[in-house]
Amino acid sequence: MKRYVLFVCLFLSSLAGVYAQSIAPFQKGDRIAFVGNSITCGGHYHSYIWLYYMTRFPDQRIDIFNEGVGGDVAEMIYQRLDKVFEHEPTVVTLSFGMNDVGYMDFRKPGADTIARNRVEKACRDYAFIEEVYKKYPEVRKILIGSSPYDETSRFNKVAFPGKNTPILEIVDFLKLPQKYTQVGARIPNARARENQWGFVDFNRPMVAINQWEQAEDSMYTLCGKDRIHPSTDGHLVMAYLFLKAQGLAGKPVADIRIDGAGKKVTRSDNCRVSDLSVSSDNLTFTYEAKSLPYPIDTSYYDNEKHTQADALSVIPFMDEMNYEGLSVSGLSDGYYGLTIGGEFIGRFTARELERGINMALLQNTPQYKQAMKIRQMNEERWLKERKMREFYWVEYNLMRKTGMLWACNEAAVDTLRKYRPHDIFLQWNGDLWLQYMHKGIREDCVNEQQDLVNRIYEQNKPIPLRIEIKKFTDL
Repeated sequence: MKRYVLFVCLFLSSLAGVYAQSIAPFQKGDRIAFVGNSITCGGHYHSYIWLYYMTRFPDQRIDIFNEGVGGDVAEMIYQRLDKVFEHEPTVVTLSFGMNDVGYMDFRKPGADTIARNRVEKACRDYAFIEEVYKKYPEVRKILIGSSPYDETSRFNKVAFPGKNTPILEIVDFLKLPQKYTQVGARIPNARARENQWGFVDFNRPMVAINQWEQAEDSMYTLCGKDRIHPSTDGHLVMAYLFLKAQGLAGKPVADIRIDGAGKKVTRSDNCRVSDLSVSSDNLTFTYEAKSLPYPIDTSYYDNEKHTQADALSVIPFMDEMNYEGLSVSGLSDGYYGLTIGGEFIGRFTARELERGINMALLQNTPQYKQAMKIRQMNEERWLKERKMREFYWVEYNLMRKTGMLWACNEAAVDTLRKYRPHDIFLQWNGDLWLQYMHKGIREDCVNEQQDLVNRIYEQNKPIPLRIEIKKFTDL
């Protein structure tokens, strides 16, 4: 714990002068479209951000939309922005770069020159995106520096050496003034600063974490088994960086402090504590929280070797963003049982209770179990949305090129049959396109997602809980 907290503090302070990141928190009623490539399309980071808002601000509904398409470069994102703004967003984000800088060219002679040309093209294509974004002055914009290509882990051979350097040039183009960048002078830069848009960098912090951890485990990576697509722990790191840029670090789920000797509540942040009763070996009170703890997922996805929970060893998420504190001073030495809502939770010493415990670490509390149900519904919503994004991949990557965009008819089916045997991505995504080619099926899928969101915002309200701390008289 101390090791990674020290690292994060040192790392963030070292970048504070140049990479100070600040974006406004989302507000009740916001509709946020996360625009990007496959890292957004198939990734969890925006879903994890939404889950944070679902549990931390249960009365302030927001809606988040996945607008990622696998393989997209800036030019392709520009071509599909009409669909992004059909959501009537109040906030749009933008992330690109991983595909823009290419892949196989990094194995060829002159790779640096090829990469530089690709970077300059991406920046020119970005200008068209910016023109569209500026047509919606009422919509807040957030530019996101792409997550990295991991070139330093040793779990296998680096397929594309040097790939992250031009990705960083695109990141710097979006954020930094000319003196910090290597992008050609004929390309305008510091787009976030000039437009007064938000900006958050995923790349440098993730590279730093990778290299820090690789000093002890050379095969460590946040960037997945292909070095490109972050695994679920990487996506929690990305969500953490985004939420931190929104100024949400240090905002507790709740913070309760009770002076047992004085029989009084000395702190009740983001909650209400009432009906306090204190006797020689027993203390009870009613806890009315305004938030739920963030439910950490320990599940594996798509044969990954990492879970979301693995990210907790490299970021201070539990301390900074998931602290549900309970501290009781003035208790006599001994062991005490903690009961919440009539359920026995665990045993703690008087010293532990005086130092304070983080109830969000206790996955058997009623409030954590309630939050887990919210997580499960949100995960189901995310999966439905993710699957339907592959329909859009086929539309943009095959049907657009063959003049069949949005046709969704038998001729389009024949087009898929013609090209599918020769394209591995069409082989992967073709069945999902066939599933969602009918407009009514897509509408049903959207309605199912909305129903889940409605249920989430009906069931995410904390309920009053009676908490009892009772001393064990025999062990």
